[in-house]
Amino acid sequence: MARSDLTFGAAVCLILAAISAPAQSASPTRPPDDNFYSRSLHFTNRGIEFIYSKEQGGLERITGLPASAIGCGKAKCHATSCDACHRKDVGSRATYSVDPAVAEAACDACHGPAEKDDPDVHARKGMKCMSCHSAREIHGDGVAHDSYMFPGVLDTRCENCHSDISRSPSHTVHRDTLACSACHAAKVETCINCHIEARIEGAKDVKIPLQGMVFLVNHNGRVTTANLLTYVYRSKTMITFAPTFSHSIAKQGRVCADCHDSAIVRGVAAGTFAPVAWADGKATNVQGVIPVVDPLAWKLPFLGLTDGQWAPLLDAAPPVLHYSGNCAPLSREQLARLAKPQRRR
Repeated sequence: MARSDLTFGAAVCLILAAISAPAQSASPTRPPDDNFYSRSLHFTNRGIEFIYSKEQGGLERITGLPASAIGCGKAKCHATSCDACHRKDVGSRATYSVDPAVAEAACDACHGPAEKDDPDVHARKGMKCMSCHSAREIHGDGVAHDSYMFPGVLDTRCENCHSDISRSPSHTVHRDTLACSACHAAKVETCINCHIEARIEGAKDVKIPLQGMVFLVNHNGRVTTANLLTYVYRSKTMITFAPTFSHSIAKQGRVCADCHDSAIVRGVAAGTFAPVAWADGKATNVQGVIPVVDPLAWKLPFLGLTDGQWAPLLDAAPPVLHYSGNCAPLSREQLARLAKPQRRR
């Protein structure tokens, strides 16, 4: 369960790494075109290409390149065969397996292994990916969905298991407006300055990962956690916010003061907030919950890369702002509510 953030921790690669599904032919290891799995997101990687596209406000706006030209496509993350999750070799023979351990290994190949230093409450109880995720999510439902971030694509919800939560003031006030992860996700990984030229030239990620910032956006009718990604391409820059579910869930949620009337919220309201600073060749960032509002002049460093060394771009263009994955910034009314001090009861 507890693993690196997919929608964008592996997402720096995944957002950039779209490759259209090649034409398929029926074979023992590859489903035919009319197989409902062939329209699943696992099979097509459709969501990656969709989010990258300029039509959706994605990274193609500053690169001008099709997703296939970025050079990050990973065959292991394009599950065109049932073998990817269900093949098990016994001696010299291959067999079909529904053993969760076999499937879990396939999950790790694309979504990252469990975080050994910070397992979440579910992982500590021995739960696996399929303890929460449904077979329909994995195999598809015959519909070519654009992204798992749209309503109705995922079955997995905290409420599926936690329908009878405690009637604390926080749960009573926030239950219909706030996603559980906004309070219970212990950490969300953020990356800045993904250097696109380095990816095109060397087909590898060059970026600066940061910890300790949890962004809040509106998504599918509730406030939820998001991460921040920034990109640089030939002095063009971009900021992307995207909803994410961090598999680092803690039993104890955040307290009121973590979100209400905090120094961060006051800085956002005043327009003076700067999440990341660059000095002496190193990025440092604030720690805490950050409401995403628009307009806001996000004070972020944009860096060039020369001989493996980062340095501030002197000719950086103003960043293009992208709200990805069907998310939107918080309203000024929502920010005003966060700005009010709350008394924990």
